Amino acid sequence: MDVNGFKFNKLEFLRKNIDDPTDGIPTLYGIYSWVYWPDFASTTILPAALISHLIDYTSKNFYIEEELVGLYKFEGKIWEQGYKLNGNLFGLSDDKNIALSTFLTDRANINYFHSFFKELCFARPFYVGKANNLRQRLSIHFKGAKSHILPEINKKGIPENHIWVGYKEIQYSSGSPLPKNLNTIFEEILSRRVKPGLSIKPN
Repeated sequence: MDVNGFKFNKLEFLRKNIDDPTDGIPTLYGIYSWVYWPDFASTTILPAALISHLIDYTSKNFYIEEELVGLYKFEGKIWEQGYKLNGNLFGLSDDKNIALSTFLTDRANINYFHSFFKELCFARPFYVGKANNLRQRLSIHFKGAKSHILPEINKKGIPENHIWVGYKEIQYSSGSPLPKNLNTIFEEILSRRVKPGLSIKPN
C-alpha cells in the first residue's frame, strides 16, 4: 500500500518476508516510518464493536518522557499530551462523544469514517528513521534487541498486525542514491515536521 510515496505493509508481514525479492525490503538508502493503524472492516463491523475498538485506540499514546532538572530544588517529567483518557472516543467531551457515537450507528457513516481514520493514523507516524541500507536497518528493529521500538509496542499491548511499516527509497540524479549527509538532513526535516513520538532527536 502506497501512502505519500512510502510503501507500507504490516509489521508482521514484513518481518516474515524481509528478504523476499518481490515483497521484501530493498537494500538501498531511504527513510522509513512506523504507523499505528488498527484497521477495521468498515462493511461488517458492528457499531458497538467499532466504538470499543476506537476507545482502545484512544488509550494508546506513543511518547518519550523527558526529565527537567532545576539548578537547586526541583525536577520533573514532561511528555506529550495525547487524547484525554476520560472513557470517551478520542477523549472528546460527553456531548461530542454522543454525537460521534450516534454518527457511527449508520453503515454509510462508518464507511466514511474509515477513510478519515486511516488518514488520521498515517498523518503522523510514531517513529521515523533513515538508513543507508533499509533492509539491514529494519531487520535490526524487527529483532527488537537493539531498538526501543518493539519493546514499546509490546509494553502497550498493541498487536503487531496493527503496526504498519513503510519505507521510501531516496534517489536522485538518474537513480543514484542521495549522499549520506543529505539523507540524514531529509530525515531531520521530516521528523521535525511530524514530530514522531518515539523518535529521539536533540533540540
